[in-house]
Amino acid sequence: MGVLGKDLFDFRRPRTHVKVQFGEDGYWIEDRSELIPYGTTLLAVLELDARKYCGLVERLEDRIAARDRVGTLKAFSPMVNAFVRLPLYNLYIRKPNLVEAEIFYRMSSGEARTSIADDIIHDDGAILNKYRWARDDVLLIQRRYAWFLDEMAKSRRKEKKLQKKFSLPEQVYWGGVDALVSGVSLGEDTEVDAPQVNVQYAIRSSTDEETDEVHAEVVEKMYFDRLRDFVYVELMKGLQKGYAPRRCLNCGRWFLQIPGVSYSYCGNIAPGETERTCRDVGALTSFREKVQENEIWQIHQRAYKKYYARVLKKKMTRPEFEQWARTAEQTRDAALPRYERASQKERERLAEEIRRKLNAL
Repeated sequence: MGVLGKDLFDFRRPRTHVKVQFGEDGYWIEDRSELIPYGTTLLAVLELDARKYCGLVERLEDRIAARDRVGTLKAFSPMVNAFVRLPLYNLYIRKPNLVEAEIFYRMSSGEARTSIADDIIHDDGAILNKYRWARDDVLLIQRRYAWFLDEMAKSRRKEKKLQKKFSLPEQVYWGGVDALVSGVSLGEDTEVDAPQVNVQYAIRSSTDEETDEVHAEVVEKMYFDRLRDFVYVELMKGLQKGYAPRRCLNCGRWFLQIPGVSYSYCGNIAPGETERTCRDVGALTSFREKVQENEIWQIHQRAYKKYYARVLKKKMTRPEFEQWARTAEQTRDAALPRYERASQKERERLAEEIRRKLNAL
């Protein structure tokens, strides 16, 4: 976790240290005005194809190990370029020369390139550690956080059994991974505690462009120098507020769950489809499963098809059908909780009762 000091620290901190202000619905990076929803950076890391960046770091390390000055310089710049495009860093580092101002200045000023290469080859970590840490952090997050979120998702089976929706903290609990929130790190070493968080507070204000009304809120201010530490805080704050990445049950890609909404499918075009999204396909699949698993739903669907056929044959008007459909839905929905709690014999009796009601309307 990066050291948190007074604001004067801003003038001395390395460019890769980032100041973040955490609010009610998201966070602000450095002095950027746009609010970023919780889970956005974690989602970007989970979706990232890390092979290119990892390959560039490995290539540089190979050239350093071989004491290849020319190869070291050729490998260094592409790696820095890829680094500033990584999630989180791409939000506040605009150009590579902002990360390595001294090295890029020396390159542009005509200094002997062998001297610059030697400094990189014999680096004690001041130059290269941040790039190695970024590689290690991305791989750690993609492995361990994906596993953590997938374990959370297993609680959906318990949701279905208990006939209720769980909040994100409840999903953590029922997924059996609550110990990892604070007791042990989400890292590989189960003996390592989660990152220690140092916090200051500030008042952040904004002005409504339409009304000119000023809004203010208390925000938490933290500094970070590792991607993994930031993602840990972002995820936990997201769990508090209702934000978390979730894996689509159809295509397997990650998407961001937001407060008040609990989808199992993403909004991307589904594999093999040209227009329908995974959410469209998933809703149809879920509906079919619901009908197959519950006799009350089966009775309702058979009655629906029967009455709709009457509309097509002009034996029933559309307003009459719509009135029947509303009443049928109310009858079905009232019966479903009773059916779930009933014994097998009571279910048979209830199913026959609903069948008579829907076909007598």
